[in-house]
Amino acid sequence: MFNKVFLIAFLIFSSLQAKDSFTSERLLGIEVGYGTLKTTDTAGVESSSKDAEYGFRIGAQNTDWRTTLATNFYRAGDKKYQRAMLEFDRFVWASLYKTDSIVFKPYLGGHIGWMRYTDDAVGTKDNGFLYGGQVGLAWNVLREVDFDLGYRYSVTNISTVNNLGGFVFGVNYIY
Repeated sequence: MFNKVFLIAFLIFSSLQAKDSFTSERLLGIEVGYGTLKTTDTAGVESSSKDAEYGFRIGAQNTDWRTTLATNFYRAGDKKYQRAMLEFDRFVWASLYKTDSIVFKPYLGGHIGWMRYTDDAVGTKDNGFLYGGQVGLAWNVLREVDFDLGYRYSVTNISTVNNLGGFVFGVNYIY
């Protein structure tokens, strides 16, 4: 119960504080990736599933920070998950490698959220809290478009899910 109250208060406070800082650049994006889901069944046997994942995101950014709400979907055989996350990324530096029209922005970040996990082979359905970190490189190719390549790692409180991680490529429309 405390985790849910803390999470809701954190989300509300973060969105109120971000209002003034993030009004200049909003973004809509799609992402695709290749993820690994590590699970433990009821007998204690660990397994790993690898497959493609996809997702959508909406958010805002300035020269130092990016905040996004993202949702991702994954299915590998009988195992699947859906997750919704609030992501915070800090651009380590911007424009260190600046060419005529391309700006590179490496970032470090974290995320918190919710995950639904289903394993149809054994009839498992569970929901839980999710948190983790990400690292990557964003680069602006046009004024309205940027690309994002990163690695995201998450852990969850779902007893049958050990962790999940994967490489993600995203395209964002900045408006």
